Amino acid sequence: MTDYNDKIRALILAALMVFSVFAGTVAFTGTAAAATAETGNSSITPATVDEGTTNTHSITLNATGVDTSGDGNQVFTVVLPEELDLSSGASITDAQVNEGAATIGSTNVDSTTNVVNVTVQDDTSAGGSGTDDTVNISYNLTNVQAPNVDGDFTGQAQFGVDANADGSFGGADDSGPSDFQQLTVTDNTADVDFDRDVSGTNTQLVFQGQTVYSNEFGNGETVQLRRNTSSGSSFVEEGTANDDGEITFETADLQESNYFLRGSSTGDTAFFEVAEQNIDVSADDGEVDNAGSTIETHTVDTNRGGTFSVLISAENGDGDAVSNETLEDIFSDYSVSNVADDSETINVSGVEDGLEIDANFSEVPESNYTISFDVADSTASDTANVNVNDVGAGEVSFAEGTTEVPQGDVAEIDLELSDAATEGTLIIGSESAGYQANVSFTDGDGDGEVTVLFNTYAAGSTGNGTVIEAAGEDDSATLDNSGNADLTDLDNLLDNGEYELAVSTGSAQTTTDNPTDLGSIFIAERSTDDQQLWTAPGGVSDFDADGDDDVDEDDVTALIEDGAVTQDDTITAGDYVIHQVTATGLEGVIDANGGLLGAVENGNITVEITQTNPGRNADPKEVNVTETAANNNNNGIRAIEGDGAFYLIVDSGEIELEDSGNSVEPGDEFNASITVADDRLLGSSDAEDEETVTSSFTVEEESTELDSDPVEVEAAEDQQVSGTTNLAPGTELTIRVRSDDGTQPRFFNTQTVTVQADGSFNASFGFADQSAEDEFSVTVRQGGSTIASADGLVVESTETTEPPADTTEPPADTTEPPADDTTEPPADDTTEPPADDTTEPPADDTTEPPEDDTTTSTSTPGFGAVLALIALVGAALLATRRD
Repeated sequence: MTDYNDKIRALILAALMVFSVFAGTVAFTGTAAAATAETGNSSITPATVDEGTTNTHSITLNATGVDTSGDGNQVFTVVLPEELDLSSGASITDAQVNEGAATIGSTNVDSTTNVVNVTVQDDTSAGGSGTDDTVNISYNLTNVQAPNVDGDFTGQAQFGVDANADGSFGGADDSGPSDFQQLTVTDNTADVDFDRDVSGTNTQLVFQGQTVYSNEFGNGETVQLRRNTSSGSSFVEEGTANDDGEITFETADLQESNYFLRGSSTGDTAFFEVAEQNIDVSADDGEVDNAGSTIETHTVDTNRGGTFSVLISAENGDGDAVSNETLEDIFSDYSVSNVADDSETINVSGVEDGLEIDANFSEVPESNYTISFDVADSTASDTANVNVNDVGAGEVSFAEGTTEVPQGDVAEIDLELSDAATEGTLIIGSESAGYQANVSFTDGDGDGEVTVLFNTYAAGSTGNGTVIEAAGEDDSATLDNSGNADLTDLDNLLDNGEYELAVSTGSAQTTTDNPTDLGSIFIAERSTDDQQLWTAPGGVSDFDADGDDDVDEDDVTALIEDGAVTQDDTITAGDYVIHQVTATGLEGVIDANGGLLGAVENGNITVEITQTNPGRNADPKEVNVTETAANNNNNGIRAIEGDGAFYLIVDSGEIELEDSGNSVEPGDEFNASITVADDRLLGSSDAEDEETVTSSFTVEEESTELDSDPVEVEAAEDQQVSGTTNLAPGTELTIRVRSDDGTQPRFFNTQTVTVQADGSFNASFGFADQSAEDEFSVTVRQGGSTIASADGLVVESTETTEPPADTTEPPADTTEPPADDTTEPPADDTTEPPADDTTEPPADDTTEPPEDDTTTSTSTPGFGAVLALIALVGAALLATRRD
């Protein structure tokens, strides 16, 4: 029994060994199949594509050693060259198993790694045996973008089994890439493509140097390039189309003319004109620093439209080429690519006519560089020279050691930056002064200058305007008192006195500890001084004397110097009345309110213009300043801010009164009170502390008249027509003379004249063609309206109607007796009559003429009154002597 059991046991053990070996063999066989599955004789079509195209590739995989038994599967992977772009929606279509009892499972395209996966699995529904040894798979890969390349590019498409499906072929059951296929992107150097029939009436423009391409021909067809001539065409060169009917021709050596392609079978096609492209690249001034202001702008001028690429290279003064890494840094603001890794040339795309290319020479070694700009696809090229200067770190200093400003005004603190310095810190005040402002500034335009505006009205407060800003549009200045707010938070204006200034290119702490320059700002007392009145002609469109579209104090000053604005307190209706207020310390409050009119509207400065002669039982007229300012596009009242003064220009023809039923009339007298009423500026809210300046003016009716009526002129050139007016000096008048109906020859002439400072005006006309007794009319016009007129008469002479000036004046030498006249008695003559001699005429003798009466000379011809008296006295003395 025991032997039997032993035999049974031995038989079972032997069977187990057999099955164990068999099972191990099966397992080993399955593992070997998975591990050894590989691809071979796979394909990708097309294997060659043109650059810049979108393609669909048909991919076939042939694999052996495949086991998809049960739930098993195999992931077949294709890794495309990284230069191809799958990011535009590349996908797998029409995937199928052409051989083997397997089916397509999942598909996947990873555009970041260019990995394409197709999984096959056992087709259990079809009774798959799971012993597939050979599988043939095919599918299409759509939307594959071919890049633009320089020279043909050839990469490898890798085929293999990848369990990880990531293209790494790193799994235990991977075969690795066991098949490789070449995939080429051709550099279609053709810049002008003729991929359709082009007739002779549709000539394509080709720039000299571009390559012409056409695919209109047959496989191996002979193609001629021919040039049009006056007698037909002439042969240039010949080529052969490739298998796809494609051919290219270079144009660099072609002269400017019209060309076309002629196929041996196809005939004429691809008509084009070769033209030369011109390009000029000019630098700003050819000088730039390698620190600080490092930008040199190059402007492109070309006859080519659209955009194109430019190859840029450069040499230093020693003739050494600049590396493409340095060139990339210089032109980093643009779309730059290397032509080749070992080339000293970069490709800048997107170039067009008028483009300004900023070249940044920061940290570029000092030298004189020659930069070449070669158009990538034509023969056009140009060079520009740039001298790069090596500069130091630079520093900042004050242009003026001391800045003085009235309390409330805006101080201008001028800073100068040297070498590479473009920014820094300015400190105004100090802890000991109770006020300190830390200011960060930047020289944005690189001119080495920054002007910091410091508003002493807003300083130490919020909501009263901007404390710090830069004067230039490109420069910047910012108040930065983080952590130090207690030194910029004050209840009142900054006190008068001196405040320290410090500056450096470093931080606030650096500037405090080690400033590169020190200065001071002195805040002086402010004042409100007086008001003066000026007038200007009505109807002036603007007061822009210098034509810069900005009316300022300089314009008003220029108009005063030219006599167009004159001082007067009598204003002709329709003219301007100009209030000039001399006051300091108002710039800050004006700036805080957005301008002078804003300060007036908000009550910081008040303006009251009130009638002083309203008449009996009548309310005085009051000017509504706000409404008047809004009239005529804000020209009813204009505000001009100056240095220590401001101007309110009021158009008397646009004045709005508080009572709309009233109007300004000739004879009205007004008082203008302009008051500084800002509590912060005055340091008081008491009305008694407000500062007021006043002036008065009278409105009168326009009055203009000619100097005579009728106006008499001679029949000659340069005859004067003159008159006077109360219109403001500078007013333009038109003087017109027109012949009457009976005057021959007829005439009509005009002259434009300007009213002078004394109110006079004068025009010159020629009457040489006229005759005495010719009659005409004279009119004076202003603003299209006649304001004066008179009759005119041509006379023989305009001088005969006035008696000669010397007809009643005796000759000067006939009335003067000789100095030693014997008729004059000696001083001690004993015959001199007593003082009360009755022969001496009394002092009020009626025979003595008035001192200035010129008619008395007729009573004693040839003698004056005094000589006549002397003669009488002499005659009496002689008579006495004879007695």
